[in-house]
Order: sequence, then C-alpha cells, then structure tokens
Amino acid sequence: MVNGNVILQKTTEPEVENVARDKWSKGCDFILSLIGYGVGLGNIWRFPYLCAKNGGAVFLIPYLIFMILCAFPLCYLEVSLGQFSGKSTYNVWDICPILRGVGVGMTLTNALFCSYANLILSWILYYLVYSFMSPLPWSNCDNWWNTKDCYIYTTIEDPSNTSINSELMMNATDLLTNIAHTLPSEEFWQYNVLRISSGINDFGSVQWHVVFGSAVGWFITFLCMVKGVKSLGKVVYVTATAPYILITIILIRAITLPGALDGVEFYIIPDWSKLLDIQVWVQALMQIFFSLGMGWGGFIAMASYNKFNNNVLRDTIICCVVCEGTSFYAGFVVFAGLGHMAYSTGLTVEDIIRTGPGLAFITYPDALSQLPVPQIWAVLFFIMLVFVALDTIFIAIEVCTTTLMDVCTFINSKRIVLLTGISCLIMFLVTLIYTTNAGVYVFQIVDWYCGAIALFIYTLLECIIVGWIYGADRYYKDLEMMFGKKPSIVMKILWCYITPGLMLVVLALTFYNFKTPSYGDYVYPPGAEVFGWLVATLPILSIPTWMLVDVLKRRGPILQRIMDGFKPNDKWGPARDADMVYNTNSRENMEMFN
Repeated sequence: MVNGNVILQKTTEPEVENVARDKWSKGCDFILSLIGYGVGLGNIWRFPYLCAKNGGAVFLIPYLIFMILCAFPLCYLEVSLGQFSGKSTYNVWDICPILRGVGVGMTLTNALFCSYANLILSWILYYLVYSFMSPLPWSNCDNWWNTKDCYIYTTIEDPSNTSINSELMMNATDLLTNIAHTLPSEEFWQYNVLRISSGINDFGSVQWHVVFGSAVGWFITFLCMVKGVKSLGKVVYVTATAPYILITIILIRAITLPGALDGVEFYIIPDWSKLLDIQVWVQALMQIFFSLGMGWGGFIAMASYNKFNNNVLRDTIICCVVCEGTSFYAGFVVFAGLGHMAYSTGLTVEDIIRTGPGLAFITYPDALSQLPVPQIWAVLFFIMLVFVALDTIFIAIEVCTTTLMDVCTFINSKRIVLLTGISCLIMFLVTLIYTTNAGVYVFQIVDWYCGAIALFIYTLLECIIVGWIYGADRYYKDLEMMFGKKPSIVMKILWCYITPGLMLVVLALTFYNFKTPSYGDYVYPPGAEVFGWLVATLPILSIPTWMLVDVLKRRGPILQRIMDGFKPNDKWGPARDADMVYNTNSRENMEMFN
C-alpha cells in the first residue's frame, strides 16, 4: 500500500541491522528494564506519604487521571522515538538537529543523578551490613555514636498494665515536646552513617566507610553492565523481580502485627473532601511526573535496543500500570510497619511518619527493630532497596554510555567493557564529593536542584518537536511504518495539546512553589543556593548552546540556517538500512518552512 511518499508495506529484502548496536535478547528483557527503571526509591519513600497526607485512596483519582493524560503519552513518545530511530538521547534529535541540546542536557542530568544515586546505594549497603548484627545497632543507645540525648521508647508489654501505659504515654509525650531527645535510629543515621558536620562549609574529613560503600556500589554496577544490554538484560530478571518477592514477604509478616491494620487504615481510608483541594491535584501531577522517569532519556536509550516492530503500546501500558501499582502496593508495607510502631510506642501514625530518606533510614529501620528476630526483616528490607537503587543507576549509566557510543563512532559493542569501566570509574571519583562530613548537605542541594526544572523543559520540548515542528501527522506515518497501522488520534491530541499544557502548568507551579532547600533545621548559605542553581541550569544551557553551534555549522543566510536546523537531517529514520530506503517521508522538507 502506498500512502503519500511512504511505502507502508514491509520490504521483502533481508533486514540489515546496524551491526554496531546490540539488541535485547528477548522482549521481556526490555519490559523488565522499564519496570526496574520506573520503580525507584521515590515510589517507596515518597508516594505512600503523599497518598496518606492527601486523602488516602482519594489521592489515586487525580493520580490515575494524570497518569493517563501525562505519564502514559510521554512514556509512549519516548519509547517510540528510541525504537523507531535506534538511536540514543543524543542522535535521536536528528529529527530536529537545532534542538539536539535536549539530548545533551538529558545526558548531563543523568550524570549528575548517578553521582548522588550511588551515594544512596552506599548508605543502603552500609545498613545492610549492620543488619546482620545482634542487637541491631539502631535499636539501643549503648554505642559509641550515641549521645546523652538518645531515647528509647518504652515498649508495651501488657496492654492491661496501666502503670506501664502511663509511663509510656508520659515518655512519648516528653519525647514529642522535648526537642533534645533523639531516637537511636536517628542517631545511628546522623552520627554513624553520615557523621554529619555543622554545615556545608564544614567539610571535615573523608568518611572512608562511605568511600568503600560507593566503590562497592560502582563495582556491582560495572559487573552487571559489563556487556551492555546483553548483560543488563539478564541481571534485570533478578533486580526487577526480587523486590516484589521481598516486599511481599515483609508485608505478610507486617500485616499480622498488632496495630498494622491501623496503619493501613490511615493509608487508604478516603477523605473525599480532599478532591476539592487544589494542592492534592498539584501533588498528584508532580508525583506522577517524577515517579516514572520521563524526561531523563532512559526510555529512549533502552528502546533504541528494541527490534523495529516491537509492540510499544503493550510495553508502555505494562510499564505504567506495574510501576504505579507498585507505588500503591509499597504503601501497605510501609504503613503496616508504621502502624505496629505506633501501637508499640503509644504514638499515632501521623506522629512518626516521614518522607524521603528519613523514612528509609530512620523511621522504617526503627519499626523493623521492634519485630521478632529483626535482623531477618532488616536484611530483606535493605536487600530490596539495593535492587531498586541498582535498577535506576543501571539505566542512568546506560543513557550516558549509549550517548558516548553514538557520538564517538569508533566506540562499538566490542569496546563496551572499556567504556563501561571508565564511566563507572569517573562517576566513582565524582561521588567522592559526597563522602566528607558535609556530604549529606551537598547531596541534599544537588538532589533538590537536579532535574527540578530541566525535566519539565525536556518533556515540553519533546512534545513541541514531535507534535508541532516535525509534525504529529508525519510522526504518525513513521509509527505506521513500524506497526502497520497508525495509533489512535487520541495520542495525537495528547502530544499536541493536553500533555504539553500540563507540562506548562507543572513548570509554572515549580517556579511558583519553589523553596530554598534545607536539611532539618539547617538553612543553606547564599553561596550554596548559587551552586544549586548552577546544578539546575547548566544542563538546560546545553539547549541554547547547541542551537548556536548548529547555526554556526551551517551555510547561507542566518534565517535559512535556523529554518534548516528545525528540519530532520538525512540521518533521521529507522536504524535498519532496509527500512531507511523507504523512509522518504522523513526526508521531506516540512511544509511550514517551504
């Protein structure tokens, strides 16, 4: 069948794949990689908190709406771009060369993320080692790092014993009102793991236990990615599936504990009035955006190793449903444990709930320490976090190495071992800036600013490039070449209007609600904020920089150079030579520039 200038029927010529690029061994490898990438630590330590604080199960209503209107179309767009072109986050922008800086920015943002994501992994590994100790070191105040303010909750031994309960309530109340008291789990975190200094200007000395943990983390990453997607495709069968087994085991144990159902009730009981609260909708939109990893380039990089006719719609639906379902499922584990902790201490769930690293490294370890044989549950919990952290780091490194392979054409699959090793070594050296006594302050500010604005700009430009500059109709013809039929017109409406509109809303809200970071009661000095804004803006500056470079490389009148830069170049099209011959649609000049 002939449609315009594009022959849509499949060629009978033998397929010639790009020999310099590997492929996933099986389609399941790609799906598991998507799931591992989409399920990050934020799904475990942030979503349950947001859900509980924003109306319980009611929060799922705006969350699911924005998943359909925002997360799904962006995920589908990025996967289809990578699969159609077979190119990385850099070369995929052959579709609009003047905006190739989007891919450069994505790569830089991933490099920044890798540096502090590995720091989190080193913390998790440190906790994992200590989880084998008896008693757990964060369960008592008898260690070298504990202070005189260390405080242990009185445990309920007999609910009918009013004297014990009275003492418990008195001690719990005293803990809440006297800020000098700190829990042993918090002191373990602050004074053993972090060995925290007084501020970001007080670097102190290098903490060798963190350096060692970081080195171990990068060595594990190297081993798992030593052969690129060939080895990664095997590793994800463990790292992407084991967390579900481990989290289910923990849930089965936690749900049987006294008070667990109270915690679950706090988590899911709907507060319908929250639907009228605009902040609930804002929180849902922000969380759905960050939870799947759109805008980082991970979907593009992974999909570039797909076979040309892989079912993108199926894989995208599976990824969105599984990843967002995991967020909700993890909440049951978190709040069952917190419910038991609240029961044991006489506090309420609302009193002890935290979000972010505080949940994973202070509150939940404290809850685990109150279980029978707590070492078993602590080991399972931190092994689960190791797998979740590794999956995210794998793809972030893959974005960087894939970009380097596409930019440096002399690097082929035979040199992937060397490239991966050098990349991991460089990132290990970068991670060293977080290993001093002030490391957590640097971590907090980089985490706060990295991607805070850039990701929204990247995804907004993705929609504009495909929907308006290249043209949604033309891109639909490219998709028809892959799938034999065009997607629903609904996707075109989402890409052109609804999704970019939501991105503009999120970007505006980000600027409007943006607050300077803090760590507990510590307020960062102005110089640290300047550093933070450099972290936020440097990747974005690659966009105008590459626009200038692209214009200067071209010949002719300046206006013509700019117009030509918005047209796809001769390299845009399928990676397979046989398909490239028939992709004449991608080489036509766009009508808007004629």
